[in-house]
Amino acid sequence: MNNQNSQTTLESKSPHQTILDRELKISAQCIGIAEDTLQHWLDQYGWASSHTLFNFLHLIKKYHLDPLVDELSIIKNLDGSCQAYITFDGWSKIINQHPQYAGMSLRESSAKDNNMPIWMECTIYRNDRILPIVVTEYFTEVQTDHIAWKKMPKRMLRHRVIQQCARLALGISSPENITSNDQEKKVCATNEEDTQDAKIMGGLTQTERLKRTLINSK
Repeated sequence: MNNQNSQTTLESKSPHQTILDRELKISAQCIGIAEDTLQHWLDQYGWASSHTLFNFLHLIKKYHLDPLVDELSIIKNLDGSCQAYITFDGWSKIINQHPQYAGMSLRESSAKDNNMPIWMECTIYRNDRILPIVVTEYFTEVQTDHIAWKKMPKRMLRHRVIQQCARLALGISSPENITSNDQEKKVCATNEEDTQDAKIMGGLTQTERLKRTLINSK
């Protein structure tokens, strides 16, 4: 009887769901957490497409990123589409765990525009290369209307140039982080909602609230 029920359950699942279930199990094992814990975290993104979820789980497997400590997340764009993206903590982890990574240096222009450097340069050194990889990003080309660029423009430029240099130097492939103003406005609105929720929850972040929920459910 149990075998018949199991057979019925398997047959009722779509091919996409079967693949996602398999990827979920493998991804949870990669970062050393329970499968149901990762599923519980993903439940907050019920609006995400199966393609986005698959990409999200693939990034966990490929780079051993842990969403529970904000190394990876999912955003919903203004046009209704969604994407998995690596946070700066995630980028830092990927860079530092690369076996050929031998260090990094940053440099910025002495010329300023409204007290902001016109450009910032990132250099990444590899153990197996003679010459380092150097990337320059210009503030006017990469800044957007996102609130983070208004409050922390220098930090955002630094993050941007590090990410782009890491892509070239270490062969990191992932969806481009937020690129359009419309997308960033949507993320900004979502973050503001999360901030209000955090105040209600006594200042807890989204991940901290999830962890509290998991602890209380035990």
